[in-house]
Amino acid sequence: MTSYQIIGCALIFLTFACSQKKQETAGVRQEIPEILQNHSEKVSFTKLTGGNVEWIALFNGRDLSGWYTFTQKYGKNNDVEKQFPVEDGTLHFNGEPMGYICTNDSYRNYYLKIVFRWGEKKYPPREGGPRDSGVLYHFPDTAKNILWPVSIECQIQEGDCGDYWLVGGTTADSPNRDAGNDPQVRIVRSANFENPVPEWNTIEVICYDDKSEHYVNGHLVNRAYNLSVTEGKILLQLEAAEIYYKTVDLLPLK
Repeated sequence: MTSYQIIGCALIFLTFACSQKKQETAGVRQEIPEILQNHSEKVSFTKLTGGNVEWIALFNGRDLSGWYTFTQKYGKNNDVEKQFPVEDGTLHFNGEPMGYICTNDSYRNYYLKIVFRWGEKKYPPREGGPRDSGVLYHFPDTAKNILWPVSIECQIQEGDCGDYWLVGGTTADSPNRDAGNDPQVRIVRSANFENPVPEWNTIEVICYDDKSEHYVNGHLVNRAYNLSVTEGKILLQLEAAEIYYKTVDLLPLK
C-alpha cells in the first residue's frame, strides 16, 4: 500500500468515526413525523423548521448509557438481578422486581416515540391479569425515586394503552373520561388501537407547554391540558410483565 493509499484510508476512517460520534451525541437525522406535520400547533414547534431535524436516540441499542435503574427491592443503580439487559439491540425487561429505568436528563416540549412488544412471562401480581408497563414523563429532578414517582403516565397495558395516570399528586384536565381512581387519577383513552401479542406497537407522546397527547399506532387516543408538571425525566416501567423496548427516540419541538 502506498503512502497516499494509507493517508486515504486514514481519512475515511476518521470521517466515519466522526460521523458515528455525531450520531451518538446529537441523534440521527430523520424526517418530521406525519402527526407533527399535520399538527394544529406546528407553527409553534420552532425546532421543526428548516427541513431535516435532529433526533435524540434516548436508547442507543447497545447499553443503558444516559439512564439509571431503580427497583423497589434494591434501589437506584443496583440492578442485582439483571432485570434490564440489552439483547440484540433491544431492551428486555424480564418482569420482576418492580422498578424502572429513568433518563439522567430532563426534557420539555418534545415528541417521544417508543416501539415495544410484550413477552410471554408474567409474575405476581400479574399472573391472571393484563400485562402492564408504562412511560412516565415530567418526573421532576427534585422528586424522589419511589414506586411510583411524581409524573404523568402514558399507560402501556394490554387493553389500556394510552390512558393517563396522574401520579404522585399531579393534576391535569382532559375532555376524556376520568375513571375516578383515588388517590391517583386515571383518564381513559378514547379507543383501543393496540396490536395483539406479540406484535410490535408504537406509542407516541407529544408534550408542549402545559399540554400533552398520547398516540397508539398512529391514532390520537388521549389528550390533556393544564398539566401541573411540564418538564422532567422520562422513565419506563418494569411492572411484573416481560416487555421488549426496541427504540426510544425524542425530537425537541421548541
